[in-house]
Amino acid sequence: MFGKKKEDMKVIGCTLIEGLPVIKGSDLILKLTGDGVSIIVTPTKQTFEISFSKLTSVQYYNETEMEKVISQSAPGMIIGGAAFGILGAMVGGRIKTKEKKTVTHFVVIDFESEGSKQIVVQSNDFFGAGQIADLFRKLKPIELAAIAL
Repeated sequence: MFGKKKEDMKVIGCTLIEGLPVIKGSDLILKLTGDGVSIIVTPTKQTFEISFSKLTSVQYYNETEMEKVISQSAPGMIIGGAAFGILGAMVGGRIKTKEKKTVTHFVVIDFESEGSKQIVVQSNDFFGAGQIADLFRKLKPIELAAIAL
């Protein structure tokens, strides 16, 4: 409370896309601290550690999909048919289209371990995924400035 320094840390729940020797689609807990990245496979409690010195980048990406959902109102068709006949059934049961927007969030971790390697995870926590990338930039700002030049 008083005099204690708060440790920079961010934790998110995610799903494995690729990069670890476990089943793709496994549920994971991803934790980034000043010491490095810890990845815990939740069903098996298996833990993978990557030290901060081996990390080259942690980035956040998202992908937006637009999907049209088509629905026909059966209750509207029945009520319209009962009240106004065939024409009422046609109007009451008309096809309605709605657009459904799906956003997928990814965290990509690049690191050095006997060559360049990459771990890709998917998360439903867009805010947390973005904060993971922001925390990495905060903890390792000098090397990012060198890349930009």
